Amino acid sequence: MVARLFRLRLALLGGGFRGSFGRGLRTALLYLLLAAGAIALAWFPTALLPAGADRAILDTIIGSVVLVAVFLVPFFENRRNLEPRQFAQYPASPGSIGFALLSSAILTWPFLLFALWLAALGVLRPEWAAPGWIAPLALGLAAVLGLCSTRVMSAVSKLIAGVRYAGAVRTVGTVLLVAFLPVAVFAGATAFGPDGRGLVDGLVDILSWTPFGAPFAALGLAAAGDLDAAILRLAIAGGAILLLIAIWIPITWIANQHVERPIGAGVARTGLGWFERFSARPSQVIAARAMTYWARDPRYRVALFAIPIAPIVMIVAFWVAGADPHLLSLLPLPVILLLLGWSQHNDVSMDSTAIWEHVASGTRGRADRAGRLAPVLLIGIPLALIGSSVTVTLLGDWRVLPAVAGMNVAVLLAACASSSIFSALMPYPATRPGDSPFVQPQWSGSGSGLAQTLSMLLALVLAVPPVWFSLTAVVDVSFVQNLWALAFGVGYGAAVLGLCILIGGWIFDRSGPELIAVTQVFD
Repeated sequence: MVARLFRLRLALLGGGFRGSFGRGLRTALLYLLLAAGAIALAWFPTALLPAGADRAILDTIIGSVVLVAVFLVPFFENRRNLEPRQFAQYPASPGSIGFALLSSAILTWPFLLFALWLAALGVLRPEWAAPGWIAPLALGLAAVLGLCSTRVMSAVSKLIAGVRYAGAVRTVGTVLLVAFLPVAVFAGATAFGPDGRGLVDGLVDILSWTPFGAPFAALGLAAAGDLDAAILRLAIAGGAILLLIAIWIPITWIANQHVERPIGAGVARTGLGWFERFSARPSQVIAARAMTYWARDPRYRVALFAIPIAPIVMIVAFWVAGADPHLLSLLPLPVILLLLGWSQHNDVSMDSTAIWEHVASGTRGRADRAGRLAPVLLIGIPLALIGSSVTVTLLGDWRVLPAVAGMNVAVLLAACASSSIFSALMPYPATRPGDSPFVQPQWSGSGSGLAQTLSMLLALVLAVPPVWFSLTAVVDVSFVQNLWALAFGVGYGAAVLGLCILIGGWIFDRSGPELIAVTQVFD
């Protein structure tokens, strides 16, 4: 079994070079660039710092980040990984299949690039040469740890998500990656601050006791002469490898015994755009359709282009009035997020040609309410997190990043909560699909002004508690208070949004036929 899988891995290694000459050339250039990037990552600390404690700290941080990425990325992106379930029909025991998959994974491009980076580290760090056995052992443990992490996390993802939810898992991974960017910027800015060295030392000490940072911390400790501490760190890495192998064995057995519910042969799996990335559940299908509308319908694009105008006008007005420019940096992003979430307050009218499908099929109102928020949340949450970093940069104090991020996320969720109620409670005429985005249909019922005013007032009222809590933390800077502001903003916003989705869903369930009648009048 092992020999067969090694031959299969070799064939897969060369698969990208087969076909046309152009494809082979592109593949070769891609892997050459990736190899150069791996070597550059190993060379970067040597160019930045001389040999010593500072370089050891940087190596531990970079190595920990790489190993964490190797551990987490396969859970969200594993489409190209071989899995135990694919070999269940072969006359081999789960143990032999698991061992073959684990050992043959060394012949994959990601692992070869990972091994190249580790080898470059060994070559470019002459201070690791004494004692001679520490460096090969530590780098070897790091390589095996990365190999086992990839196999285990990929298999766990396959068991939990399967084919049906793989697209949703990848979407969540992308959102989490975007959410991590402000944290990385915040950490970098803090490290170069006046108190950064103490925080970095504390972080490295914590990382050295984790399996991700232990191999690299062991190398630095051995170079400094502390051999006993280095051996203890290597023991941590070795224990983590044994734990992953112990998890891998039952996963292999379960994967060969577990049969996923098959998808119908007539169900299309490719070419469906956003529908490939969401599972076959009412709220997620509605979310995929809403994402498709936002990508193709000019009515939504016009609204998105108009949203940034309001904060610009407000900033200019306050600036002319003599407001502090630094404090004005807190204003634009919450206003943009408020308008972005509020823009969904009449989404039933924007979706009038398909609302009858939800009512006729018996779709629960809460599924309709939750699904329609997908475009706003997928745009708004990354915007809130990345924009918070820009805001605190302009403000000049990175210590308030948690409070600012909590405030912005809470404002977005509060606006979405208000829209979840009013899009079912008070729909009013909107531009029909296919018409010019600047055409407004005539309507003899209650005007749009009342619905817009009430929905905006509710959004503002719901946003008051987290905004007040966050502004208090910004004015009186305290690390603990900023963390509480972040936790309160996210928790409060999620609770309010969930409650309003239930209320809006109840209104939708009770007034479904009336909504069809109203939308068909001006459709």
